[in-house]
Amino acid sequence: MKTSGNKINIFLLLLILALPAYISAQIPKSSGFVTDLAGVINSSDKEMIEAAAAEIRDKTGAEIAVLTVKTIEPYASIEEFALETASEWGIGEKGKDNGVLIAVSTGERKLRIEVGYGLEGAIPDGLAGSIMDDYMIPYLRNNDYSSGLKTGFIAVASIVAKEYNIEIEGSSYRESIQSMQTQRNRSGDSGGGLSIIFVLFVLFISGGRIFWPLLFLSAMSGRRGYGGGFGSSFGRGGGFSGGGGFSGGFGGGGFGGGGASRGF
Repeated sequence: MKTSGNKINIFLLLLILALPAYISAQIPKSSGFVTDLAGVINSSDKEMIEAAAAEIRDKTGAEIAVLTVKTIEPYASIEEFALETASEWGIGEKGKDNGVLIAVSTGERKLRIEVGYGLEGAIPDGLAGSIMDDYMIPYLRNNDYSSGLKTGFIAVASIVAKEYNIEIEGSSYRESIQSMQTQRNRSGDSGGGLSIIFVLFVLFISGGRIFWPLLFLSAMSGRRGYGGGFGSSFGRGGGFSGGGGFSGGFGGGGFGGGGASRGF
């Protein structure tokens, strides 16, 4: 009986030791700035996100990744899944930890913006939640994942660009913003658009991060089910100038659980 008991204890010990390796093996493999394992992002939105993310990385070292999956299993929560994935991928620059992961599970209908240490000041938890509430969830609830992720990415990218004092010059990025504003105007929400442009003007002449929450509050007060509202001031000039693309994986950034999560 004692021998049998020892065998059971050894088996349990081996099982416990093997569990981290099993969970690690369930982390999805990255295929670039956009890893669409759920197959919900259309080609034009994917190309825009990848081009803008490459430009941001080339100009700042910061990295923004978008991930969709059908399920987070075997993880118990979207928080655990996103943190483990972002850490394993190493999104952001090593030592600066300036990475962001926007993760969506279509099966559990969960959303997470995971923020690296180095960007937690620019994107605190409350602001990450506002981005999801005001710019992403209205689309996701209607199963329009592509538009929701595109709009959420633009929100995050705009904040990162402001943090590093750069402009995103990619033509596809600027066209996406213009398209969003056109849709807003067609829905009869031109007043909200004007208020957003005013907030953006105040933001840029002030040079202060404190006005970002006003941008989101302005959009929320004027929104009629649409998650857009960024002015075109973030990009100017001709075509995409970053040109780096995605090669060699991410930079090795670290994460500590900053960000926010939502169900939809």
